[in-house]
Order: sequence, then structure tokens, then C-alpha cells
Amino acid sequence: MRPSTLALALALILVPTGPLLAVENSAKVIKSSQAANGFINLFYQQGSGDLYLEATRLNQPFLLVTSLPHGVGSNDIGLDRGQLGMTRLVQFERHGPYLILKQLNTRYRATTDNGAEQRAVKEAFAESVLWRGKLLEGKQALVSINDLVLRDLHGIADTLEQTKQGHYQLDKETSLILPQGVKSFERNSDVDVLLTFKGAKAGPQVAEVTPDGKQMSLRMRYSFVELPDDNYQPRSYHPNSGYLSDEYLDYGAPIDKDIVQRHLLRHRLQKVTPGDAPSEVVKPIIYYLDPGVPEPIRSALLEGARWWETAFNEAGFINGFKVELLPEDADPQDIRYNVIQWVHRATRGWSYGSAIADPRTGEIIKGHVTLGSQRVRQDHLIARGLTAGWQDREAAAQAVTELSLARIRQLSAHEVGHTLGLDHNFAASSNDNASVMDYPHPKATLKGDKIDISAPYDEGVGAWDKFTVAYGYGQFSQEDQQAKLTELMQAVERQGLRYIGEADSRRAGASHAYASLWDNGQDPVAELSRLAKVREVAIDGFSDAALLKGQPYGELRDAFVPIYLLTRYQIEAAAKFIGGTDYTYSTQEGGRSWHYMAPELQKNALEGLLQGLSVDALALPTKVTDALVPKSGNYGATRESFDSATGVVIDPIGMAEVLSRHTCGQLLQPMRLNRVNQGYFADKEQLSVVTLVNKLLAKTVFADAPNGPSQGVWMRVNAVVLDALLASYHDGASSPEVKAQLAGRLAFAQKQLSRLVKRSSDYEAAHYQWLLDGLEKGLKDSKYKLIHKPLAMPPGSPI
Repeated sequence: MRPSTLALALALILVPTGPLLAVENSAKVIKSSQAANGFINLFYQQGSGDLYLEATRLNQPFLLVTSLPHGVGSNDIGLDRGQLGMTRLVQFERHGPYLILKQLNTRYRATTDNGAEQRAVKEAFAESVLWRGKLLEGKQALVSINDLVLRDLHGIADTLEQTKQGHYQLDKETSLILPQGVKSFERNSDVDVLLTFKGAKAGPQVAEVTPDGKQMSLRMRYSFVELPDDNYQPRSYHPNSGYLSDEYLDYGAPIDKDIVQRHLLRHRLQKVTPGDAPSEVVKPIIYYLDPGVPEPIRSALLEGARWWETAFNEAGFINGFKVELLPEDADPQDIRYNVIQWVHRATRGWSYGSAIADPRTGEIIKGHVTLGSQRVRQDHLIARGLTAGWQDREAAAQAVTELSLARIRQLSAHEVGHTLGLDHNFAASSNDNASVMDYPHPKATLKGDKIDISAPYDEGVGAWDKFTVAYGYGQFSQEDQQAKLTELMQAVERQGLRYIGEADSRRAGASHAYASLWDNGQDPVAELSRLAKVREVAIDGFSDAALLKGQPYGELRDAFVPIYLLTRYQIEAAAKFIGGTDYTYSTQEGGRSWHYMAPELQKNALEGLLQGLSVDALALPTKVTDALVPKSGNYGATRESFDSATGVVIDPIGMAEVLSRHTCGQLLQPMRLNRVNQGYFADKEQLSVVTLVNKLLAKTVFADAPNGPSQGVWMRVNAVVLDALLASYHDGASSPEVKAQLAGRLAFAQKQLSRLVKRSSDYEAAHYQWLLDGLEKGLKDSKYKLIHKPLAMPPGSPI
């Protein structure tokens, strides 16, 4: 039989002979469903598993937000419990028998009363239809939204692919709507779904945290959120305000005004008595702490978050900010609750302060803090290492606990600050820790020959934080507002408080000399020297006292990692002085120019960094090397362990390789060398690339060879230095002028090595010949490395 005839025959067989099934109508669905009435009415039909929505809010914009009530549990993947997804401005529209959900384009607008101008912008840019459904017959406009919610609108599969977990796809056959997660409140309606993602091969991190890494099931939430009323007054963004912002293009702006408009992100806060004078508030900003946090961490989190009360009170908002434990009868899904959530992961990871904000105005509707539970353990580990040499073990245990809780208080304040709208201020450490929005490193000092950690973190919000609250939330009359804000800005500038945000601190090539992460001190070079002495004492006194009760002796190796690498972040801060710049976002004269750091400051920074490459700084005392025994039984190496080229035994030369590569990488970062070179062109008193490389080689490759066990450290560092120089020479980001200088210095190094081969003992001559051969190969082949497989540095962030 021909295919077409077979198809016809099958079709005839499948034609129903009995009465047609009754068409589902809205009245029947409502009668047979579990209802959740509120902002949007939802109806879950238990028998079919279908979810229906009552389409009563047509052509009325609202927010659609995805989030993860349950997380994956991996910091590497980043899909954490409580994570907020994109905030979309959407609306339902009816077209014939169909209901669509359209995402509106908020980036392009015309803030004008002229309807024709608004229409011109709307028609010029595309919008996005997220879903289409067919309405049921009946008096009430009901539509099934299974196809809307049983999809990956959060971008989970994309995240898995971006984090190198492989290719996963949503499996609708094993995904479903969770009836207990269908809720409606006064201002939001939520739908929870269980989504299963399948992959042909389990991703490494997925396999670690999931029972079956080929099938990962995750609870996701859709929140339909009511927009605030129109009584909120947006506040324009200023780069020195310290705030996060949203932005859009305003085609209604006059030609002599900037088309790009930016608003601060902040909560709505109003005084009972408007004006400058202190007043009680109409409605305070209240944050609620997850009751799943154990003591004593719970009390520390509450205390740290409450630091902001001072800033709001001083800004004139009496009782304007509060933090409470989430009541037992409260539902954290309710959009009216700002929450501080305690999140567990398989490894330590970042904490986040995020928010749901109105994209039209920047008004924060809900603050959501995610605090990683394992971060405190890293502080505890560092503190145990620092106090391992204390004789009084009871005092050491108490100091370790106090340091850990002090960090929890600071972390709580920091992340809540983000949900209040504040950006990082990575220059605050240079102003005596003027802001909790910096990343602080625990302070350790020396009292005599003993390490002191009694004041690891500052208490309370700083002077910069108080300014930001006053600037963003301060209430002024419309006539006085701009003048008052300018006055606040000028006052904080007179105090000399630096502010450098995220963009000028973290990104590749960031050059600001005072904007670093995990550093301390007004002078990063002096702090590096001071911290190096603390590190020396900590290494000399390191012992098994750093272990937790019951831990095998081999775990001492992991406890030693943050002690050996104690200066890693201060090295980065000091390196920023080399080719470093200074500038502000100020409204004053100082904000109109920038300059390179003074020559003596750059040269001092170079000397300080080179000191860290000395054998004395990198080699370990024999008593410490002997104490770092192999791990026991099933206690294997982890990501927190040092790599080793010597099998299960400790590799002290490898440790020196890791830290020296870190320093060399900072010194020879291509954009840094480009700035050094351009600074030298403008001022011959400045540090030059030639001087930098000459001093680096003199301190390492051309230094006298030491005797004894430390000779291996010296040899490994020499290889690291040449690899780093070759990497910068071949790097595409290095300017042609810098490449020329590097080529000249490497040619000089070849001549010197040739001489050293002839003048040295057989053992050292072999080392110099190997360096010379490697240098010649590396100049010709950009992929060649003297150290074929460099040892990896264990993770440091987050502390």
C-alpha cells in the first residue's frame, strides 16, 4: 500500500464514532479547582494538573520575576537558593480568542506628555511576546498557563552551559506545577514549578551536588508583581553618589540634555512630617531574617544588619530602618517582605544583595539578601592558623570565634547595603575603612612576638555609608533638592573620602591605585610590608593547634594554605601603585583630572613586591615542612589544597611557584606595563619598563644562588619569572612599544645566561642552560612554557 493510502486508512480508523468530548469551560474549571485569589486569581485543577489564570488585568503593566526557592548547592554553578532572575515589565493583552504575555521594552522611552512622541518611540523598537494561550469559553476569562510556567524562563540551561556543565535541556515529561506553591497575595501572585533538566553526560559540579547528575530537578518560581503607585519620586544618579542605578534612553529629552537617563536604585521612604528636620516615618524599611540561621550566627547577622539604623536615624528618618526575625506566620513569598536568607552550598561561596525594582523609576520593591553559610568557616580557618602559635589555647579559641562573628556582622551589613541600592566602594579601606561596602581582609597585628586578632573588623557603618543614605534617601523640597544634594556631595569631598566603584576596581586593566579588594590600609605598600611580618610569625608558629577537634593530622595542610598565601590580596593592592592612577568622580576641581602615581611611590611598590620574591619570603622552615604530613585515608586533596608535583607529600617548592607566579602576574600585567611605559614617555622620572624588568631579573634570575634546601625555590622562581616575561611579551594586550622593551630585556637576559653557564658549577650551569634554552624557544613559540603545567593557586575569594 502506498504511504498516502496508509495514512488515509489510519485516519479513518482514528475518527471517533461516539459523541465528541465536551469542551472545557471556565465555570467548570473554577468549580473543580483549588483557587488562589489575590493580585492575580489562579486556579489549580487537581485532577488534570493544569493551572489556569483569570485574565482580569489586561493592558495593565506589572512585573514578572523568576527566582529559585531551592538551589543547586554549587558556588561554581551559581544557581543558589533564593536567586532572583531578570525583572521583566510585562502585560497581558487579548487578541481575539488568544491571550498573550508581552514583555515591554523599558530601555527606550519618551518621558513626555505628547502621545505622538511616545508612540513614535514605541513603534521604533521591538517588544517580546513571551507566551500565547487560548481563552476558555465562559463568562470568566480563564486560560491555561502550563505552557507559560513549564519552561526555562530563568535561563537554567544557559547557566549550566556557561559554567561548563554540559548541554542540558528541559524535560517537560518530568516537570510539573507544584500545587502547594501556587499562592496569591495582595501585591503578588506566585507559581512554583519543579523543572527537570536532562543531559547526556553529567556536568562535574552537577554530579557533585545531585543524586543523578544526568537529571537535575530544580524548583523555580514565577512571581507576578504589582507595580507601585505613581507617588514615588525618582532621584537622578550621580557617579559619586555610591549607588547602583538603572538607565534608559529618553527620546523626549531636549537636544541640549543627555539622552541617557539614570536613576538611583532605592526604597521608598517617607517622613510623617516632610522636610529636613528629623521625623518618624510613614512606613519603615524592615528586613526579616531567615529563622533557619543557627545561633550565635543569627544574633551576629541581626546585629550587623541593624548597623544601618544609625545611618537612617542620622539622615532624619526616626525608626526608618529595622531588622527582625521572620515571624512564624509570615510567608517569605509575600513581596512585602524584605528577606535575609541563609543559603547552604557544597563549598564556600559568595553572598549577594539583590532586589526587585521598578524598571520605570528605580524604586526597590523587595530587597533579597543571600548569605552563604560556609563563608564564616573560611574566616574561622584563617583565625585558627593565625593563633596556632598561641600558648593559651582557651584564649585562642575565643579569639577565633570572635573574629568569625565579627566578619558575619560586617557581611550582613554589606549585603543589606546592596539591597538598599548601594554599590561597592573598593577605595574605602584607604580611608580608615569608611564603608562596609568594601571587601575587608581580617586585620592581624603584632604585639611583641605574638599575633593579635582582637580587632579584625570595624564595628558599625562608616562615614561614607552615612553620606550615601543621606544622599539617596534624604528628603528635601523640590525647590531645594538639587542644592541640598550638591551640599552633601561637597561636604563628603571635603572630608577626603574616596569612592571608586565596581567598574573601576574589578575589571581587567583597572588602574585606580586605591581601589582594591580584600586589602587594608591607607598605604598598600606599607601594609604589605607589615602583613608580611605577620605572615612570617604565623608560619614560624604554625602547628597542629590549627586543626579542629577530631581532624586528622593531614588536614593541617589545608589550614596552612591561607597562612602561606596571607599576603595574596595585599600584593594585588601594592601592585596597583605600579602604573597606577588616581582620580575621583568628584564635582569639584579634583574630579576634572587624573594623574599617574608619583615616581617614588611606584618605585617603593616595586621594591616591596620584589621582596616577596626572595627565597627568605618563599621558603618554609623545616619544622613546618615536616609537620605537613600526607592526608590520611579517605581525606584526599580538595580544591582548597595546594597542588603538588611530588605526589601525596607536601611540595614546598610548588607552593613557592604558586605565590611567586601571583606576584609576577601582577607586576607584568600587560595593561599595567602599557601605563608604566606611557607614564615614562611623559615623565622620565617615572618608573620605566626597562627598570622594572631589570630589577625583577636582578632580584631573581641574576641573584646569587643560595645553598641548601632553598636553592630549589630559587630555581623554580627563576622559571616562573621567565615564563611571566614571555607571557607578557606575547600577550596581544601588550602595546608594540612595551613589546620592544621586553624583547630588548629578554635579549639581554640571553647574553647574561650564556655568561653564567660558563662561570657556574655544573649543577647551576645546567639550570642556567635550561633557562637559556627555554627562553630561546619561548621567544619563537608563544605556546612554549618553561613550566609546562603550572600549579594552580587554591581559591582565596570569598573571605
